[in-house]
Amino acid sequence: MIIGIFLRNFKTYSGINYIPLTNGHSFCGLVGNNGIGKSSVLESLDSLLNGKTWNYNVVVKKSGLNTVKPYIVPVYLLSFNQIKGKNTEKFKQISDYVWNVEENDISLATRVHFKLFQEQRNWIKISNIDKLLIPLGLSYDGVPSLSIFNTNKFEFARKYVEKISSEYKIPEWIEDIKKIY
Repeated sequence: MIIGIFLRNFKTYSGINYIPLTNGHSFCGLVGNNGIGKSSVLESLDSLLNGKTWNYNVVVKKSGLNTVKPYIVPVYLLSFNQIKGKNTEKFKQISDYVWNVEENDISLATRVHFKLFQEQRNWIKISNIDKLLIPLGLSYDGVPSLSIFNTNKFEFARKYVEKISSEYKIPEWIEDIKKIY
């Protein structure tokens, strides 16, 4: 289940944004005034999951892709049995970090968005502590992204994403997540 999504410079969303989608149960709702970004959320998921063209924010058009680096990163709430293969431990490392990361571990620039995620995470944690919480998506150039969670404190993720960014290939364990898409 996708519980929320981090969007950076996609359609109506400039900069980094976290949009919660569910409280961890079987309900999702997108409500709001016209122009607030409901269809942008759905379009971003369609772009990521179905390979549709990305609709960049106007900031991207002015500043260029290398400057603002758009990404779409859904946050998945998964049961352990949904993850198979030799990479289960990597998913567990990411999930343990995401369940336990605190505000001071996140850069100042993204703390506002983390606080919104943290509120949702704490609510979901009440009934879903035995599940994996995985933020995993792609940047505009197809490189795997963990969004705001790619911090120095999470050494595994930082080294991993740096390695992938230089090699421009998606490793086998990310293919497991693609199967869930």
